[in-house]
Amino acid sequence: MRSDAVEELFKEHYNDAYLYTLTITKNAQEAEDIVSVAFFRALNTADKKIRDFRPWLLRVCRNEIYSRGRRSGKTTALEGDVADEAENAVEKVIRDEEYRALHKAIGLLPENLREILVLFYFEEMSVKEIADIVGKTEVNVRVSLYRGREEMKKILEAIYEF
Repeated sequence: MRSDAVEELFKEHYNDAYLYTLTITKNAQEAEDIVSVAFFRALNTADKKIRDFRPWLLRVCRNEIYSRGRRSGKTTALEGDVADEAENAVEKVIRDEEYRALHKAIGLLPENLREILVLFYFEEMSVKEIADIVGKTEVNVRVSLYRGREEMKKILEAIYEF
C-alpha cells in the first residue's frame, strides 16, 4: 500500500478510533497505544473484501482492547488519576457543555451498552455494521440500543433533575 494512502487513512480514521477506544478504556495513553497497534494490524490484515476501512479498524481496536484485558486479567482499570486523565483528553476534543454532559452520562453506562451507543450515535454506524464489529445479531444490537437509551434517559434525568 502506498505511504500517502496509508497516511490519508490514518488522518481520516484516527480520531474516530481514538475516541471509540478512549470511551471503552477511559485511559488516554492506553487508547493511543491500542489505536496505533490496531491501525498497523488492520492494514496488515485488510484484504480486498473489506469495503469500508473504518468498521474494520474499529473491530480491530475492539479486539485489541479485549485481548489486552484478557492478558492483564481485567477489561478496564480505572481509578482516580487515570479516570481524570481520560476526562481531560475527552474535554479537549469535546468543548460543548451539553455534549460533555452526554459523554459523561455515556461513561456511566455498562460497557456493552456504552460501546453500542458510541458506535451508533458518535461513529454513525448502521446496526448491521455494529453487529459485525461486536459479534452480535442485529436484533441484539437493536435491543441494546433500546436499553442504552433507557439507561441514558434515567442518568440524564438524575443529572438535570427533571
